[in-house]
Amino acid sequence: MDNLKNIESKKPLGEIVELVDERNNDWTISNLLGVNIYKHFMPSVANTSGIDLSKYKVVRNGIFATNIMHVNRDEILPVALYSIDEPSIVSPAYMTFKVKDDCDMLSEFLMMWFQRPEFDRRAWTYCDSSVRGGLEWSRFCDIQIPVPDKIIQEAIVTIYHTLETRKRINEQLKNTIKPLCPVLMKGVVENFKLKQ
Repeated sequence: MDNLKNIESKKPLGEIVELVDERNNDWTISNLLGVNIYKHFMPSVANTSGIDLSKYKVVRNGIFATNIMHVNRDEILPVALYSIDEPSIVSPAYMTFKVKDDCDMLSEFLMMWFQRPEFDRRAWTYCDSSVRGGLEWSRFCDIQIPVPDKIIQEAIVTIYHTLETRKRINEQLKNTIKPLCPVLMKGVVENFKLKQ
């Protein structure tokens, strides 16, 4: 991924993404989420009693949500790609966007780019014009990123998913083996005592 920034042509995000502003007008969605600094959706901790949820923005599979208000404070752009079939809602203060239909950019590849610390540093430097320390949408759209051929994007995303799956399986194996370790050690100790 690191080599892409040097060899691929770059495009501003404004040519890659577009805002999505679907509201929860019919109140059918009640699952309220936020985006954390680890770039994941999480259940919201906001008190929603008495709040008009019809003003909240809907996120569907393939939609990004970001809170651009705190980029200067946290030096991180909290952004996440929603990848669940069941829609949820986010605060109306969030910006929701998607990859343009006519763009040769995979949403998952773009999310991988957003996860890079280098991208967070770049986004932080673009906060210079905001009085409140946030990142203005127009400045976000100015940030340039490399756009490799779609085949290269697909290969990188596939490799990433394979590595993530292996990490998850490794953690599951460690958690499965951990309770067995005392039993195995006891058996080794008893076996050692018998041989002496």
